[in-house]
Amino acid sequence: MDKATLRPHVFEILRKTPQTHFHAIENDIRRRVEEYERHDVLVLQEILWELLIQGVLAPGKNSLNLNLPFVHVTEYGASCLDDGRILVHDPDGYITRFLATTSGRADGSVVQFVREALAGFLSGNRTSSIVMLSAAAEWLFDRLAQVLIESGSIGSPTVQELKASPSASGRRVQAVLGAVQECSLAPEIQALIEPQLNGLATVIQRTRSKEGLPRWTQPSQDQVLGYFLLFPEQCAFVYHLEEALKKTAAP
Repeated sequence: MDKATLRPHVFEILRKTPQTHFHAIENDIRRRVEEYERHDVLVLQEILWELLIQGVLAPGKNSLNLNLPFVHVTEYGASCLDDGRILVHDPDGYITRFLATTSGRADGSVVQFVREALAGFLSGNRTSSIVMLSAAAEWLFDRLAQVLIESGSIGSPTVQELKASPSASGRRVQAVLGAVQECSLAPEIQALIEPQLNGLATVIQRTRSKEGLPRWTQPSQDQVLGYFLLFPEQCAFVYHLEEALKKTAAP
């Protein structure tokens, strides 16, 4: 069996039994999953060790059983399991949800940036993770800049500002935001521009200066989780906005 199939079962077991041990989890998996076979225990072990590295699990069950294979769900892990944030700890599931949210429109570069961001986060490297997610956001802003330039729906000074602003810079982000506001768009789209695009801009601001130079920040685990959870809807909005901008293109 693959990890993507087993992870949801592991999460459900941990929700019901937050203090347990590896063998008990495997026994529960055997009862739940008909396709599970003896050699799949190695895949299960990989999943459990990944959750330990990610801080969802920690060694020990109680004061009498402080070491592996006994484990317990951490406070952080419990919050993830309770409110759905655990999805970020299922990279295959996250990408599947991401592609569904964007209706399959997410291009290969964005998907690869997101995959790399997830890999960084799940290995405990939050800075690397946010840099990769920021790169995906920068790619989306560059797409918007190109659509705005080609649409002919903004004034010449704004076009020149977009062309002059360096890619992956705070200046480019602000130029795109200003240019979008110039366009005649449906009210329901206008209402989403500020929350959705500003959310993406915040990710970029974590890793780039106004001039586009690198900024090495150390975001918290909860901050990175929040960025991941919001990103699919933000990305979907960008593609929807692109379509709306193309419809406003000058003849």
